[in-house]
Formats: sequence, structure tokens, C-alpha cells
Amino acid sequence: MDTPKFDWEKLPKEHIFQVPEGYFEDLPMRIQNQTSAKPQGNPLISWSARRSWAVLAACLAIGTLVYFTFMPSQESLGEESLAGVNNDVIELYLMHQEIHQNDVVEHLEPLTTDVSEAENNADLINNLKISQQDLMRSVDVEYVQDDI
Repeated sequence: MDTPKFDWEKLPKEHIFQVPEGYFEDLPMRIQNQTSAKPQGNPLISWSARRSWAVLAACLAIGTLVYFTFMPSQESLGEESLAGVNNDVIELYLMHQEIHQNDVVEHLEPLTTDVSEAENNADLINNLKISQQDLMRSVDVEYVQDDI
């Protein structure tokens, strides 16, 4: 099928648009009136809810990063601060953390039968300043072996 080609030469040549009278004489005044009526300011920055939420989210993200980057670390307690803690409080803490006495015993160094080391162990126990009653109360009797 052959489609006929459009011939531009056959279009009528008439002026369908007309300029109103005095249009170009009044044009500069109308442009000046319209530009001077607009409020002065920065037209590039305008308020919007989306922009406000984006700024808030960016500030929160920066604040979170700064906090986790410069977060203060907890220093170790040291031996002096634990010396004043009552033994009952330590026992309650261990029970609350569900740490059984067997787990603690596994991490202790074994006692030796050497006399000098036994004396050192006795000195260590004496330096702990634990009363005999507290010591006996904290020992689980079923795991004690009689070496005598």
C-alpha cells in the first residue's frame, strides 16, 4: 500500500495569529510591574515537610555516628573497689547470673600439697579478710574431699 506523502506546499498561507493593539508598547511596563510585585528572597530555598524530615533524619544519623564513635568506655573496676563489697552480695550476684560453684572452681588454680605453696594459699585466704563463718557457708560440702 502506498500512502500519499503530505505536501506542505498545498497548505493555505494565512496569518491565524494576531497581536492585540498596543501589545508591544505596554509590554515593558507589564514585565516591570510583575517582577517588582514578587517578594524579595531566595526563591531556590523554600520550606517543605519532606525537606524538614530529611534534615532531621540527617541530623539524627550524624548524631548517632558521633555518639558511637566517641562513646566513653567503661574503665575496669580495680581491686580496691571490690575489696569493700560484702561476700553475701558477691554470692547473690553469682546466683543471679546463674553461675554455679563448679564453674568458678574450674577457673581456680589447683591447691598443691607442697608445704610452702600451702602456706602461700593460707596467706592469700587470710589476706582476703573473710570470716571463718562466711568461708564455711560458701563452701559446697558435697565437693570437699577429706585428704586427712
